[in-house]
Amino acid sequence: MRIAGLIRAAIALAAGMILAACTTGGPQQVTPIPVDAGRAASLVSAYRGAHGLGRVGVDSRLMQAAAAHARAMGERDRISHRIGGSLARRVSAAGYAWSATAENLGAGFSSLDVAMAGWKDSAGHRTNLLNPNVTEIGIAAVAAPPGSKHRNYWALILSAPMPERRAEGPFALEPIR
Repeated sequence: MRIAGLIRAAIALAAGMILAACTTGGPQQVTPIPVDAGRAASLVSAYRGAHGLGRVGVDSRLMQAAAAHARAMGERDRISHRIGGSLARRVSAAGYAWSATAENLGAGFSSLDVAMAGWKDSAGHRTNLLNPNVTEIGIAAVAAPPGSKHRNYWALILSAPMPERRAEGPFALEPIR
């Protein structure tokens, strides 16, 4: 009887541990950090201008994609370009038909200025900021709860829209006059 009781106790303990893992393994709560997208575009544009490149504007669909990715990283307490699928898939899912797209991620940056400094100081991120093909951005950040690996998570998406196609050839339509 004693061994059977010990086995039942061990099984109950194991079941409790499994249930506890199921209930505590979900996404952690994050809080959006307000980021001035216009100022971010100005900072990116100034940096690009210093290198002979054009300005960038802000796109609401890219803002949504960046917000979703920053939130997803914060909820998982992990920085990754693959959470939620590839960048191309995430940008397309936001309704943005893109011809070029790149992404800078960060964790632990305390402000937009610190994030920009970090990205400028990193070869890969700098390449994205100076991509001559991008014309629009979306940016977002979230604060992670106490005890997280990083205090906050940042996502900057840089893209260019797909050029409009014009019908040409024998089946092209002429405008009605």
